[in-house]
Amino acid sequence: MEQIYLFILRNDIWIYIVCLLGLFWYGSEFFRAQRTLRSAMFGLERETGTRMRNNAILFILFLGTILGFVYFVNSTIAPNLPIELLQPPTATPDIFKTPLSSPTPLSSPVPSPTPPLVPTITLASELGSAPVVSPDEASSDEIIVTPTFTPGPTPTPAVACTLEINISDPREGSTVRGAITFTGTAVNANFGGYRIEANGPQTNGEWASLLGRTIDQPVQDNILGNANLSQWEAGPYLIRLVVVNPEGVDLGICVTQITLSN
Repeated sequence: MEQIYLFILRNDIWIYIVCLLGLFWYGSEFFRAQRTLRSAMFGLERETGTRMRNNAILFILFLGTILGFVYFVNSTIAPNLPIELLQPPTATPDIFKTPLSSPTPLSSPVPSPTPPLVPTITLASELGSAPVVSPDEASSDEIIVTPTFTPGPTPTPAVACTLEINISDPREGSTVRGAITFTGTAVNANFGGYRIEANGPQTNGEWASLLGRTIDQPVQDNILGNANLSQWEAGPYLIRLVVVNPEGVDLGICVTQITLSN
């Protein structure tokens, strides 16, 4: 019912105008019917005049009722309606007037992203020795400190990782701890298997297998294997992925460096 009241309140002026025009028209029709009845000499004329008069009276009563109802709504019901109901409706955006972005030309080629290559590192062959200051060269009030170095992994030749042989996670230079999941790619036209090895403080400069065996299934941008290094000594480690052929001959090697912080 509130929607009917709201419609009347928002369009009351037009309702008044239409009803007044209708009353004027049917009022004139009523008087014309009365003149017809007064001057009628035949039964058909009287019947036509009576029908015109009855129609005019019916529409005059109908339009008068509408005018009275609209006036009643404005004077009695409108003051008691909620204020938020009388607020103007929120404008609806016209989607046809909203500017659209220009379409992408069909002939424009879309460049395909190039997968990033895993960088290759080269470590120094030996760690430098810190100079030792003898007690004779130091003054009596100085404290002699001799740095202690932790031996790093045995150096390996720099080997380029490729799209067919790479370790994407852990990333080069990242710091890890505990259980590690190695992700990457190990495929080759003459694929026979792959293995993952580590070289660092825990292995005393030797390459140690992290998976315990050679995996004979190729992997394309997926999990290569898992290793729990929670009991290993912390420090820098070289991680290498080796792909071999069915005879066990190395086909390619990818080497990255990570830091273990257990």
